[in-house]
Formats: sequence, C-alpha cells, structure tokens
Amino acid sequence: MNDDFDELDRALFALPLETPPPGMRDAILRSTIGAGAHAPAKTSPFGTWDIVGLGTALAVCVWLLLLLFWDKAFDAMLTVNAVALVHGFVEPSTLLWLAAGGAVAAWVSLGSSLVLARNRS
Repeated sequence: MNDDFDELDRALFALPLETPPPGMRDAILRSTIGAGAHAPAKTSPFGTWDIVGLGTALAVCVWLLLLLFWDKAFDAMLTVNAVALVHGFVEPSTLLWLAAGGAVAAWVSLGSSLVLARNRS
C-alpha cells in the first residue's frame, strides 16, 4: 500500500481552477446558513379525539377508584359482580362458545387470505 500522497497532492494543487461566478459564495451562504430553519412543527402522535377519549377514560378510572375507596357498598357490589363474571367465563359452555367463535374467525380469515392468494397468481 502506498501511503505517500505527496505527488498526488502536488498534482491536484497544480491543476488550474476556474474562478467562481460572482455572487456564488453569497448565494450559498444565503441558502444554507442564512436560511431560517424549516423544521416541521412538532406534532402529537394523538389526534384531538384521541386525547379527549384518553382524558375521559382517565377521569372515569379515577372516579371509580375514589368510589372504591370511599363507598364500601360499591366495593362489595363490584367484588360480587367481578366474581360472577369470572365464574361465567370459566364455565365449560362459555369456553366452548369462545373456542368455536375463535375457530370460525380463524377459518374465515385464513380462507379469505387463501382466496386472495389464489386470485393473485
């Protein structure tokens, strides 16, 4: 490997350079350094309705938590209803219907993707 670039440097510096057009330096500075920053304004990944919905959901959650801490009757009712809901979901007939619904959804989605793949070819 040749690490001696002195001859190459001399040859490059010996090349005749063309003079730049008048005002070129000023035009470059105006378009780069002198130009204002055109960065887009920072936008939220959430829309207005998303923020309203999240705020409403958060307010309802805080209200329910406060109600749980202060109202013992609501606490007891919520506990009884939660236990009944869990018991309802673990019954064999409910699990069977959920499995059947999942199987039908999987069959329909796989069937439609197979039909689309067959139509493409």
